[in-house]
Amino acid sequence: MRRDKFRGNVFVANLPIGFTDEELAQLFDGFGLVLAAYLPRDPETKKTKGHGLVNVAPERAAKQAIEALNGTVIGGRRIEVKAANPDMAITLPKPPRLAARRSSFPAAEAAMPAKPPRQVIVEYKRRSFAPR
Repeated sequence: MRRDKFRGNVFVANLPIGFTDEELAQLFDGFGLVLAAYLPRDPETKKTKGHGLVNVAPERAAKQAIEALNGTVIGGRRIEVKAANPDMAITLPKPPRLAARRSSFPAAEAAMPAKPPRQVIVEYKRRSFAPR
């Protein structure tokens, strides 16, 4: 089942225009394990909105990152980093439907040759262990 919302434990605001999810994750990478980082995007332009959520583990690493990064200047902007409220979430965009894409190109789909089934070879080897 697909998740519709992304929840993180750190909220970051005032990010520079063009900042990416990967750059956001790299920003927090030195403090702990970055489980995920996501910046919401405008549905029409696909540009980021300048804020995002990061999920950093363990919790003490998230607290250290907040203390160290809050007020840091990135790309000429002073970012605001704070603990995310438990009810903060970013709605994830729905992926395009596969059926809709197929129906829009019926001629191209008919022209594509069918792929033959992939052959799988399984080998069994007997191990012999020498006594020590």
